[in-house]
Amino acid sequence: MKSTKSLERQLQAQLAINLVLVMVLIWVVGNVFSYAIPQETSSHRFRWMFPILASLGISTILLLQRSIIRNTFRQLDGIRLELQQLKAGQISQLNEVVPAEMESFVKELNHLLRLMHDRLERSRNALGNLAHALKTPLCWLQQYVEDLDNPTAVMQCQRIRQLTERELKRARMAGLGKTLQDFDPHTELPMLIHVLRQVHLASPQIDCTICPAITRFGDREDMLELIGNLLDNACKWARNQVVCRVSLENHQVHIVIEDDGIGCNAVELQQLSERGVRLDETVAGYGLGLAICKDIVQLYGGTLVFARSPSLGGLLVCASVGLRT
Repeated sequence: MKSTKSLERQLQAQLAINLVLVMVLIWVVGNVFSYAIPQETSSHRFRWMFPILASLGISTILLLQRSIIRNTFRQLDGIRLELQQLKAGQISQLNEVVPAEMESFVKELNHLLRLMHDRLERSRNALGNLAHALKTPLCWLQQYVEDLDNPTAVMQCQRIRQLTERELKRARMAGLGKTLQDFDPHTELPMLIHVLRQVHLASPQIDCTICPAITRFGDREDMLELIGNLLDNACKWARNQVVCRVSLENHQVHIVIEDDGIGCNAVELQQLSERGVRLDETVAGYGLGLAICKDIVQLYGGTLVFARSPSLGGLLVCASVGLRT
């Protein structure tokens, strides 16, 4: 694509044109005064009128220069708007039809975006392929270990299989849309719930409520990881119902997920809330996913609170995430 004219050349051309116009204006005004004023006084009058005319001319040039510069650099507003669209995930590349001074910058940025996208796609595919390749051998290994009647080995095989299935779910969730974009709960949450219903054969009813004032927040991959793990855990332990609410308060997004499962006792809730505790090693049944959720929430300057659901009786998790600027 061809770039637009150089900003420098545009400024030079417009300033030159306006300088010529101002000089013509001064010449015309001077001639008008010379004809309107008697000859014997015109020379004297012009001597004291010239500084005024020159001052007016210079002021006009400066005002025109300011207007020209503002109008010229207004072309960069298009790049700023495209960067906002890029952040929102509406586009994946910047338009390369830009002023010459910005052309190399935009091309390098697009090249970097393509590299990042390709690397993320390769990482996702590699993760999914690895987890899928391990799934069948692990199933066979688990059956073999069960025949040996070794409870410890069976438990370890089940744990490895669960982690493998979790990575497969992560790969599917991450592959639902574009990379490098903000999380849109109104679009992403229904898709995420659909995936979880396919993963959990006996999926409970999932009721989801989203505050209309929330449009986008957080990084898409982070929020899919956070909400996906919390919903996955709720679906695993729920009997019939899971409730998800996304609200906005004090510049923070509050994600509340509760289920009607067995929940946790006071000791387990305390362990879940302790900072630095490996959740997968302290509370039976609550895996590595909650530890990852804790890391994501801390990354956004938020909190992760565990309690018993007053309405459903199971576990209630409230993740508060700060809005990014």
